[in-house]
Amino acid sequence: MNDRFRRARRWSSLCIGLAILSGCQALSAPGPTSSAGGDVLPSACRWPASGDSLERLRATRDALESQGYAILDTDATLGLVSAERKTAQPGLGAVNSPFGRTGFWGGFGLGGRHGYSLGLFQNFGGGYNTDPVQIERVSVVTPDATTLVDRDSVVVDYNGYLIDARSYNQPSFCQQLHQDIESRLNQPTAGAAP
Repeated sequence: MNDRFRRARRWSSLCIGLAILSGCQALSAPGPTSSAGGDVLPSACRWPASGDSLERLRATRDALESQGYAILDTDATLGLVSAERKTAQPGLGAVNSPFGRTGFWGGFGLGGRHGYSLGLFQNFGGGYNTDPVQIERVSVVTPDATTLVDRDSVVVDYNGYLIDARSYNQPSFCQQLHQDIESRLNQPTAGAAP
């Protein structure tokens, strides 16, 4: 009787575990290559292209540079402009470590903040400028008659350790970029009468 009760408990535990795991699987996000896509562009990040392709390329480049982006690459045949912007994230790398914060000398210390410590010397001056950096990358491409904007964000610490990575396609950014590009395309050219 006791053996039958143990087997029933094992089977019920197994069934409950499988039910929980299958529920977690059902709630997972779609894969990046699925038809739903993990990174579908918002409608504000796609708009009908207007104007000459080279003028549009120049206007896109100028609009991105005015927002602090450094242009990485342009391709006139693809209608592509790719750029990136790096922004320090002060305080994001603050870690509540049991050993305290590594100071001017860097290294590993025992004893922490309130006592003497034993440590390894490494990286003279490693305690300064250790804030993580957010790297935003933007690609604006007009393959046919539609302009597409794709932006992502990566946050890394000063050692290159990845803290965060995500798609950063915000409709407000795309709307502002679209307006800036259109205003640059609609400016009268120098020497032409208005």
